Amino acid sequence: MKAAALPGDSTFSGARRDRTISRMTRLEAAAIVERPGTRGPSRALLVAAAVIAPAVVALALATGAWWLLPVLGGAAVLGAWSLADVRATFVVAVLLATFVDYNTGRLASELAVVCAWLAWTALLLYWRSAWKGWALPPAELTRGLAIWLGACAFGVIVGLLHGNSLRNMGLELAAALWPVFAVAMIQAYGRRSAVYAGLGLVGIGLVHTVFGLTMLHVYHQRLGGIYFTTVTGIAAVGLWTAALLAPTGRIRALCLAGMVPLLAHLLFSFTRGYWLGFIAGMAVATALSWRSLGRFEPEVRARRLLALPALAAVLAATVGLSVLYFGGGELLAAIGGRFGSSFSTQVSGETLSNVIRLAEYDRAITSALQSPLIGNGLGYAFGMKDLLLGTNKEQWFVHNYYLLLWLKLGVVGLAAFAALLWGHVRAARRTVDRDPSWLARAWAITAIAVTGQLLVILATNYSLADVNTAFTFAYVWGGYWAVRADAREARA
Repeated sequence: MKAAALPGDSTFSGARRDRTISRMTRLEAAAIVERPGTRGPSRALLVAAAVIAPAVVALALATGAWWLLPVLGGAAVLGAWSLADVRATFVVAVLLATFVDYNTGRLASELAVVCAWLAWTALLLYWRSAWKGWALPPAELTRGLAIWLGACAFGVIVGLLHGNSLRNMGLELAAALWPVFAVAMIQAYGRRSAVYAGLGLVGIGLVHTVFGLTMLHVYHQRLGGIYFTTVTGIAAVGLWTAALLAPTGRIRALCLAGMVPLLAHLLFSFTRGYWLGFIAGMAVATALSWRSLGRFEPEVRARRLLALPALAAVLAATVGLSVLYFGGGELLAAIGGRFGSSFSTQVSGETLSNVIRLAEYDRAITSALQSPLIGNGLGYAFGMKDLLLGTNKEQWFVHNYYLLLWLKLGVVGLAAFAALLWGHVRAARRTVDRDPSWLARAWAITAIAVTGQLLVILATNYSLADVNTAFTFAYVWGGYWAVRADAREARA
């Protein structure tokens, strides 16, 4: 019988040498595969610049459409950025989605641009998978996702059987598939990309801040739609969470300073649902961050109480800048008018939306009761009378997302939506309780807080039924799932 090999034996040394050679071989093979991938983007950029740029200039000269130069030039810059860093494709996708305007006649073309960019993103991910492979989503995500996608597929079948509008069905599906976008982010993002993803979200919020406040200055009236979306409030909740958990004072100060312009945009939205949702999101983020600090950094938790007066200073700075921009008396009167009209049905400019929504809810409930269990299918629309023009119109949306789900997908759809969110929140809570990384916990808390924020907003809006908010929400959860999947692979 042979004796067991000791660390100094030749058998042990030979096995270790074989493992080392095998590991070196794998690393060399990976390097060989990655090397062309590294040169690929550079060559692609050179070819694109040499072929496309002269063609664009020639087309502009021939047609006189000089607007093609900045448009296609911007597209070329975005394409080059995505080739250099695949993570940028998701930031650009969210940015494009947040500017899709549902109130103009260009909705189909704008959604086509978003879909084309998503196809480009899928192509880049497929190309990248040749040397990076595919990251499998966590089980907590796949279960809820399967239930939700099954409900949406059933809604499509019911809608087709009822002969519902294919256009409306496409609009609803574009937003309903937001969890798929979060799954795709796992392929490009990881724990090392947590800061990058956060900066991308804040950057999108700042773009909307500049855009919305500029348009407000031009039109001098309350604006909605793409001018004032939910993205700034979502980004502000994320910055507040980071300010509570960040280990250095510099990061905390930058986060608090970044909240000021975002909150100014949120304030000028004059949308009560956004305001109440932000308050709910901040409360959830504060409670979870306080609990997390007590578990992982109890010695500094008391000092984080200083963040509360810092938040008061941020709010004061926001109000001060808003007064300088809008005028003190006019700003206070506008805010008071919005809050005061919340539950009034007297006929006036401020309360007209309340009257319209009550009539809208009545028609939606009547239609939902026709098929309460499985709904009327995606693409369904009901008749409404325009109180301003006195004309009849068909309307596919309801200013209450829960009522909208019940109308389209029935009780089945509501249960699927609850199962989807429950799986998300439950997984994020485990990360909050177990992960020692403050960045990972910040993403988990932000995702939970933003979910609470949107659950409040959805009581008076259909935000998750449009790509403006749905893609932003998917980006937040995608950032969290990427961090979680990366940690799971590291443990494996």
